[in-house]
Amino acid sequence: MTAPRPVTEPPLDAPFPRAPLLIALRRFCQNYASFRGRASRAEFWWPILVVGLFPTAVQVLTGVTTGDWRPIDGTVVTTLPEAIVVAFGLVTILPVLAVTWRRLHHTGRSGAWFFLIFLPVLGIIWLVVLLALPGPRVER
Repeated sequence: MTAPRPVTEPPLDAPFPRAPLLIALRRFCQNYASFRGRASRAEFWWPILVVGLFPTAVQVLTGVTTGDWRPIDGTVVTTLPEAIVVAFGLVTILPVLAVTWRRLHHTGRSGAWFFLIFLPVLGIIWLVVLLALPGPRVER
């Protein structure tokens, strides 16, 4: 039986293909305001998954502990769980924008393609397609 090889990470401005969850989240936090460089699909989708599921996790935890199953939508903040979700959303706006910008760079596009989200329905769909595209092949 051989010992697992240690993971060698590329520099923060270079993509890390197939990054594990915790490493992708760490790189997400370290690059929170960096719009330069590139981000692999793993570096983009792992943090997006965590950011997207956080409000659901807070709502389930709140429902199980208090029995209050009202949806947390962030429009009116009247309880602590709602305040936590809103604060988390405000804290993660810039890092999500930055990792999206870097992911678009990795697909060979300008980060300005992000503004497709302002086109109703089709713009968001097209942006998700662009973000899901693979980056250039790298010879090893």
